Amino acid sequence: MLPKMDAKTGSVADDAQGRQMFRTKPQNVSAIKDQTVILKCEVMNQSGRMQWSKNGFALGYDKSIPGFSRYEVVGNLNLGEYNLMITNVELRDDTEYQCQVLPTPGNPPLMASAYLTVHIPPDVPKIVGHKNASTIDIPYTQDEIKLECVAHNGRPAARLEWFKDGEKITTGISYRTETKPGEKLSTAISVLTYRPKFNYNDALLSCQASNDAVQGPPLETFVQLSISFPPGEPHISGYHEGQVVRINDTLHLKCVSEGGNPPALVIWYKNNKEIDRSYFTEQNKAENDLTLTVESSDNDAIFKCEASNTATVKPLVASFKLTVHFPPKKVKISGHRLAKAGQTVTLKCVSTNSNPAATITWFARGRQLPDENTQVKSSPKGGFISTSITKVNLTGNDNNVMYTCVAKNEYVVGGTSDSVTLSVLYPPASPTISGYNPGSAVHSGESAKLTCTAIGGNPLASLKWYTRGRRLDSDYKIIGNIASADLNVIIKPEDNGAIYVCKATNNATVRPLQTQIRLKVFFPPVSVNITTKPDQARAGQKYTLTCECSSSNPEAEIIWLHNSQRLQGNNLALMNGSNGGKITINILEIIPTPDDHMAVYGCRAINHAVDKSVNDGITLDILFKPVFNTLIPHKISILEDEWKSVNFSVRANPEKVRFSLWRDGRVLKLPRNFLLDDDGLLNLTKVKQKDSGDYQIKAVNKEGATFLNFTVDILYAANITHISTPVIEDEGGIAYLECIAEANPMSDNMVGWTRDSYDMSRTRQTYDKGSSSLTVYELSRTDAGTFTCSAYNGYGKVVTRVAQLIVKYPPQIDQSRQYAKAASDKGGTATLICKADGAPLITFSWSKGSAELKNSDKYNIKGTKDGDVYYTSLLEISNVTKEDYGKYLCKAKNVEGSAESEILLDGTSKPDPPYNIKFVNATHNSLTLTWQPGFNGGMTQSFRVRYRPKGTTNYKYVDVGPGSNVYLLTGLERGQEYEITMLAFNKLGESQYQRKEFIAKTSHLNPPEEHDAAPPQDSDDMPLIIILVVCIVGIFLLALNIGLIMFFIRRKRKRLETNHSLIYEPDRLRQAEFSVLPRGTAQ
Repeated sequence: MLPKMDAKTGSVADDAQGRQMFRTKPQNVSAIKDQTVILKCEVMNQSGRMQWSKNGFALGYDKSIPGFSRYEVVGNLNLGEYNLMITNVELRDDTEYQCQVLPTPGNPPLMASAYLTVHIPPDVPKIVGHKNASTIDIPYTQDEIKLECVAHNGRPAARLEWFKDGEKITTGISYRTETKPGEKLSTAISVLTYRPKFNYNDALLSCQASNDAVQGPPLETFVQLSISFPPGEPHISGYHEGQVVRINDTLHLKCVSEGGNPPALVIWYKNNKEIDRSYFTEQNKAENDLTLTVESSDNDAIFKCEASNTATVKPLVASFKLTVHFPPKKVKISGHRLAKAGQTVTLKCVSTNSNPAATITWFARGRQLPDENTQVKSSPKGGFISTSITKVNLTGNDNNVMYTCVAKNEYVVGGTSDSVTLSVLYPPASPTISGYNPGSAVHSGESAKLTCTAIGGNPLASLKWYTRGRRLDSDYKIIGNIASADLNVIIKPEDNGAIYVCKATNNATVRPLQTQIRLKVFFPPVSVNITTKPDQARAGQKYTLTCECSSSNPEAEIIWLHNSQRLQGNNLALMNGSNGGKITINILEIIPTPDDHMAVYGCRAINHAVDKSVNDGITLDILFKPVFNTLIPHKISILEDEWKSVNFSVRANPEKVRFSLWRDGRVLKLPRNFLLDDDGLLNLTKVKQKDSGDYQIKAVNKEGATFLNFTVDILYAANITHISTPVIEDEGGIAYLECIAEANPMSDNMVGWTRDSYDMSRTRQTYDKGSSSLTVYELSRTDAGTFTCSAYNGYGKVVTRVAQLIVKYPPQIDQSRQYAKAASDKGGTATLICKADGAPLITFSWSKGSAELKNSDKYNIKGTKDGDVYYTSLLEISNVTKEDYGKYLCKAKNVEGSAESEILLDGTSKPDPPYNIKFVNATHNSLTLTWQPGFNGGMTQSFRVRYRPKGTTNYKYVDVGPGSNVYLLTGLERGQEYEITMLAFNKLGESQYQRKEFIAKTSHLNPPEEHDAAPPQDSDDMPLIIILVVCIVGIFLLALNIGLIMFFIRRKRKRLETNHSLIYEPDRLRQAEFSVLPRGTAQ
């Protein structure tokens, strides 16, 4: 930090003397937020370092100021231009800046300050208490209103102006600003005091804010004034006071109130209860139309229309009283309709309300009766109620005579009536019962319908059913002069012998008339109960089961059931039971076995008359000594070093059983890898072959002991114990190889021989009890190599060992052209290659002239072996000189003989032409070529293919990179013959083309899928036929693997399936591992 100091300015003399001085000082500047501003500072004869400070804080000497991403020094520094540019100006940039030049010897420091003022547009103004575009309701009685407009966060504070409908308001305005201490943003506040008038209704008042930072139109908010005043008096049309209307007439009433702001709310009331407020407004009036269908309840009703708005102190009202003429809706006759001859019956007829009052008239036998007594009284529901009474002296001729009362209103068309029929009383005939034949039997649970019938009587008889002193519900009906009552009964056992009574009565009977029946009911037993003797059963001892059924009519038969089989018991007794039935008792005697423990014995009681039965069962608790599960295997096979759990489960009662393991007639002290728990679970872990043998499990409880014999068979994977190797024989002779393995179990063809890429059909394999022999006839040198003996018995992994077959023959040296020469420039290193095959071991020697060559600084001889009979010897000659050029002799020998070959070493040269050129595959548009490289001239060589359609003159060429002797020639025509030859080239030049061109022809067949264009292929692309062959062979080998895997899994599963349910293996137990043996191998 540099201290703030006054600016120092050099003089003209200073400039003349070459002292540093300001050419341009920074000036105060204003900027709007987000603009870019430049504070200029230029120095002449600058010698000291320059920097800017912000509010006393030094910003440093870099052009890109660290920590201030928007700050940058711009200008030509070589000319002393050190201008500070600030982009996207923010309020925090509003401060003092100083351009500073540090002193140097003979030059004092320079400092010049300027202030950056940042202008910020204010927030959109707000009218306090009112949202933008809202409406302010003002009563017409209010003298004035005050509105306050506020605009926050402006720099400088916003200018605020008021407008009415676009015209500026200049009076009644006060303005002030507020700025909080330490802050730079200000709030502007303007208060408008306004006197509203009627014609100001719907006027727009707006407040506009602006300052130097507001670009474009001012910021604005506005409200709308609404001056409220009351509406005019409401007026009703469509009815006038005193007008008479009839029921069901339709009245169209209209209530209108004009003027008012807001428009009036117009509501209809009936008897001070609101009935409609669906008004509408138009053309400065409010209207509510009421359509009314007149009802009797509207008579004398007060209909009122009220009009009001926010300016009314109380609603304005218009009303009328409605007069309605209406007839009575109905009349009703009351009084006795039943009486005996000679009695007097009084009938009263009463109308509902009517306006005016209704007149009542009586009629009987088609004649009007005299009016004896008619009275009228007011109705609380409006109108009047009329009442008339007539009296009738009954005779025998008055039965079923109809009397009618008619009520009419003289002002309304129509009337209403009511009628009654008078009856003379007499008793019915005695009742009868149908639906049951006395003495016959009905079955419990069935439904029976008993019908009681009574004929005649006035009124018809009332019929009721009873049994055991209780009244029963029945279905009563009348057909003509016959009354009947149907009784639906669900027959129960207690109905056996029950009496059902039917009683008939009417108003003319002194006592009930009655009849009855007695029921006979067949019913089955509802329960059976089994008891036992003795209380506790034991296997082999007599055990008695007793079954007793509940009451049954007729008596029930008892049978015994076990395992769906019927057992024969003996009837012990037959006794009287409830509801007149019989109780049957039957016993069953058995000698229980362990299999009867928890067995269910059932007792069934059958009533054959109703074909129904009831059952009970008992689960036997039989005490018996332990019994081993019959599914426990007697032979337990387990893989050596694996583990297995065998559940020697027993059934026993009592269930607490002790187990012990026996061997050779004695209790066995369990070895570490044998664990027998309290539940009879025997865990065998890490078993060895010595654990094989016969064992016994003894199980004991309080009832006795039981033994189970079993054998442990330890399985172990095959292991090759002997193989004959090496086997050395002469060419043309016979080789005999033997491989012996041990395993448990010993499976068929467990041991076999294989050899990769070898025709095993020329051999003979034999197998006998773990021993496999391989005989190779008519030995040739190609038979030399390793044969693999594989042993696998379905457990563990396939084990293999190899036997070496050596066929003795003298060495043969590879005379290929590419090895007949070697080349190197003088001073370089030459490598001579000599390849030979033979057996047994081949040794090489090198010589030049008569001198044998040995390893030295000049010569390095090293050899490699490829397979069983192929050998390579390399002679490296360092720092080649002219004297090193010439012929070298390579000699290969073994115990069968020797061979020699001359190799010429010369200087590097052009390569020799390739030879043995041929094509190996053809498609519709390609040919696959192969060749043998010639001598490469001592350098890396490439190849060029020349070809043309037969019979044409123009050749095409394609180059093939080094290291390849196969090429796919593409883009050819279908079914066309081509003339083809090749040359080789290296850095020193090209060989001659192979003189003899060969002819190859593309296929004339279309491909399986023809494509418009084929992508270009590289020289090492494989032809389609090769890809297809590889895919087919791969699929075949995959299928073969899957087939062999399934074969071994099934064979193992069959051996284990007899004891699968009781032998448990750990989750980690692996399936047997094995390999797919090559073709021709004995298995």
